[in-house]
Amino acid sequence: MPTRPLAASTRRRRSGLFGPHADAAFTLVELLVVIAIIGVLVSLLLPAVQAAREAARRSQCASQQRQLGLASLNYVSAKSELPPGINQWYFNTAVSHRGVPLFAYLLPYFEQGTMLADWDYVDPIHNSDQGADSNTAAVIPLLICPSDEIPQNPIIMPARDWYYALTSYGGNGGTRSYFPQQSTADGLFHTTGEASEPANNQVAVEPRAITDGLSNTIAFGERTHLDPNYQTFNDAGWGEPLLEWGWWGASTSRKMIGHVSMSAHAPFNYQLPFDYAGRSGQSPSAAAFADFQYYVDLRISAFGSNHPGGANFCFADGSLRFLTTETDRSLQLAICTRAADD
Repeated sequence: MPTRPLAASTRRRRSGLFGPHADAAFTLVELLVVIAIIGVLVSLLLPAVQAAREAARRSQCASQQRQLGLASLNYVSAKSELPPGINQWYFNTAVSHRGVPLFAYLLPYFEQGTMLADWDYVDPIHNSDQGADSNTAAVIPLLICPSDEIPQNPIIMPARDWYYALTSYGGNGGTRSYFPQQSTADGLFHTTGEASEPANNQVAVEPRAITDGLSNTIAFGERTHLDPNYQTFNDAGWGEPLLEWGWWGASTSRKMIGHVSMSAHAPFNYQLPFDYAGRSGQSPSAAAFADFQYYVDLRISAFGSNHPGGANFCFADGSLRFLTTETDRSLQLAICTRAADD
């Protein structure tokens, strides 16, 4: 008796991801659903991973500032005063103002003392004019916040062939740190020496002069090199390029103090609120190049970071605090000055 052929539904076996003899397999629709679910899970996971990475960067930044704070305390223990922001003096030839900056004084106190072995204290211009081998060209990892965006480090100032490595940190210059002639010298770090400004022969700060208390006075804070609106002015040839600011070894230029200090002159995390195309109609005016210098001074003076919501600060007693962008302006002014009656 002839055998009956199997029905088509019986003959066919479904094949799929698990081979031709699997009891069940994914259809194309099911596979697409699985891929979509995986995509959603990844999109939910990425922000958490990024947040964790930023938390680690912020923690590393705080640790580096703690080392700066401890270095300054050790300097005080040895010298009975804080280091100058810049100790500067006059030269009869260009550049007229030259000096020794804050971070150069602190190098021996965070294990970088060997860099000072050939530091030129007689004519500081020689610290930056030796090409890539210049003392000031050395990139010091401790001085770089991992969240700061510095596309080129060190930088070269082509007009004079100076080499300068950048830092993400600066000392507290008080109510106003920049422009030098308008600075207030009421923080912890300002210019000293015969060419100091706004007055000649200013001296370094002694601990007893910090009458507000070490725990109530900022010593170090962050500088961010990111400001898209400000960059549009730089692209038009206006202002001081942020990507060239923050020379840790600032030795040449009347503007040196702006490289190693910031202040309460601008709110924390201040960024320019308008771009080059929108410069007209601002108050104060930004319509002309000369008018825009008001905003240059604000931006160069501003403490800030790329950490979401605020920036790390190290206080004069070595303690660390994360201060938010919304920190009250009166509080900013108070913690940036060393004495309430200054």
